[in-house]
Amino acid sequence: MTRKSLSAALLIATTFAGPAAAETELTFNIFFPPTHFAWPVFEAWAADISEATGGEVSVTFPPQSVAPPPGIVDAVRNGVSDGGFIFNGFLAQNAPGTMLTQMPFIDLGNSEAMSVAFWETYRDTFAEVEDLRGVEVVSGFHLGPTYLCSTTDTPITTLDDLQGRRVWALPGTIADTLAAMDLAITASPAVQLQELTSRNTVDAHLGVTMETIVAFGVAPYTKSCVEMEPALQSASFSIFFNQRAWDRLSDEERAAISELSGSALAARLGAATDIADDEARAQLEDMGVTFAPIDDGLLATMQEAANGVAQNWSNAVQSAYGLDGMALIEDTRARVAAAGSN
Repeated sequence: MTRKSLSAALLIATTFAGPAAAETELTFNIFFPPTHFAWPVFEAWAADISEATGGEVSVTFPPQSVAPPPGIVDAVRNGVSDGGFIFNGFLAQNAPGTMLTQMPFIDLGNSEAMSVAFWETYRDTFAEVEDLRGVEVVSGFHLGPTYLCSTTDTPITTLDDLQGRRVWALPGTIADTLAAMDLAITASPAVQLQELTSRNTVDAHLGVTMETIVAFGVAPYTKSCVEMEPALQSASFSIFFNQRAWDRLSDEERAAISELSGSALAARLGAATDIADDEARAQLEDMGVTFAPIDDGLLATMQEAANGVAQNWSNAVQSAYGLDGMALIEDTRARVAAAGSN
């Protein structure tokens, strides 16, 4: 065959050959700092997805968050990132079902149980009736129980103590509970807490975990904490992909990602949370942070205010979906307690 004939043959073969299989890259946003324990969990999940899809799907992570925490859903919906997760307190108004396991006094300190309970109850109860437009929710998780902490050596054990403080609160259940107690609070994303405590803008905080206190640089400004069990709240997060990006995947690829997400990813993140919180508490104790039980009077006041928050949520899901919210809360409390006793 002449060189001219060979070139022509190669041209014909190239023209009629099918396109080479292309790897699909999905970017996944993590707004936690790189030292946060969630990073290696998500990285292992990404590696498992690559393996399960024969390398056809890769999940990669932007070097920094593509949006502030409240804007993650919009960023993913608009394709700035293909996936991510968001604190459910930012979804409460339009997607109240995401708040079920953030209702008051459910968390018994087992984040793996809380994470699985959140995902499975959301999947079974709300996923079909609650439309998070433009995204496909694939899993969720909980961080650990939250603590009431002070920037002074004197723990905030009584209502009088709390009323004399400038308190930062996590938006959602905690902020709503403290507001119902007629307390003046600053409610904002947890990533702002270090700045607020370091500048003495607030001298107390309620809404972050032991691990978050360390990871977000709040430890040097935290001197004492108050414990309660169940905790007033722990923060839950929804994990999702852009709907268009999700729909472009093959059925087999979606099935593989779903199997590795869902309850499996929830359990992995929850178990990692439990380990990280235990390690962070030991670190805080080594730094001299003290822990005291909550005063019965303060706890009773919190519980009364929190009952109103739970009832408001129940009314919202009753109105939106025809569901008995208070029954769902009690069922979830029982589920978490049973899982924690196993």
